[in-house]
Amino acid sequence: MNINGNDGTPKFNELNQSNVSRHNKDELEPILDDETAVLSREKLVATREDAADLREGSIILREVKATSREREIRAGEKVQIAFDEHVIKLQQANAHLVIATMEARKLAEEVEATKVQMEIAKSVAEKANLAKSIFLNNMSHELRTPLNAILGFSQLLEIGPPPPTDIQTERLQLIIKAGWYLLELINGILDHAAIESGERSLIREPVSLTITILECLAMIESQAKKRDIHINCIPFDKTWFVNADRIRVKQVLINLLSNAIKYNREHGTVEVKCTCTQERIRIYIKDSGMGLPPEKLVQLFQPFNRLGQESGAEEGTGIGLVVTKQLIELMGGTINVESTVGVGSEFWVELPRADAPQLITENTMPAELALQAHGNAMLRALLYKEDNLDN
Repeated sequence: MNINGNDGTPKFNELNQSNVSRHNKDELEPILDDETAVLSREKLVATREDAADLREGSIILREVKATSREREIRAGEKVQIAFDEHVIKLQQANAHLVIATMEARKLAEEVEATKVQMEIAKSVAEKANLAKSIFLNNMSHELRTPLNAILGFSQLLEIGPPPPTDIQTERLQLIIKAGWYLLELINGILDHAAIESGERSLIREPVSLTITILECLAMIESQAKKRDIHINCIPFDKTWFVNADRIRVKQVLINLLSNAIKYNREHGTVEVKCTCTQERIRIYIKDSGMGLPPEKLVQLFQPFNRLGQESGAEEGTGIGLVVTKQLIELMGGTINVESTVGVGSEFWVELPRADAPQLITENTMPAELALQAHGNAMLRALLYKEDNLDN
């Protein structure tokens, strides 16, 4: 066997090295296999750990997603529950609304039926009231006639011979006082009836306030003196005239002045004054009485309402102010009142203003008649026609 090389050098070293390398390789292979196995196992462990981490992360993610989903589901359920409750409330409210609408419709029908019945009742009452007013107006003569005999013969007995005794005089004065009061009541009721029936006629003309007020003050002066009530009339322009019925203006003022005295306090005062604008004149009558509360003021112009004074010392029917208001309105005026409890009341009436009438200075009577009238100035003739023997 040739152990030399091509150059003649022995090939022992190569062989030896080859043998050594083979020997080392054989020895290293188990070692490398062990390291590789270890590395493989470590990688496998790491991979398993990574896989475990991934699985754990996946589990956590799934849990988070599940929790989030559960929250969404719960939130949705709460919203649904709230929505259902809101729907139920709306349905209940709608049911109540339907019931209320039906009840309101029923009530409206009842109100309409009641309104119709009230209109019918009002029409019947107005017709009955008108019939009553017409009846009373037609009965005015019959109602007043007996009083003529009562008052007339009482006055004749009081002044005629033989003179009555003191007791008879006292009783006659009671008869006369009651007769005049009854006549006043009858006149008030008949005036009210005549106005309501539309048969009260007025004569409109320029009326002097100065003359009319002075006449009224003179007529109620004795009534004021009995209660020691001072009447103060504030001066005003004597050229002021109102367009009204002279008799009815006096009737209105006397009624207001009488009430101011009647319902005044002892030793009280009554103040009369006037104001004027271009078209209207207002007359104020103010007293120092007890005054009226607001709830009684609204009842003041109601017929036959004496505001709780039925059992009081003052006589009356509660018709005077009603007639006063009706007369003022018939003359195109207005009436109102202001009152304070414990202080007094102030009534005022307002009437259309009129120009002062032109005085006629010329004598329009024919000369022969004027001379005859002047020559017989003291002679007077009175013709009285009566179908009642007592009168």
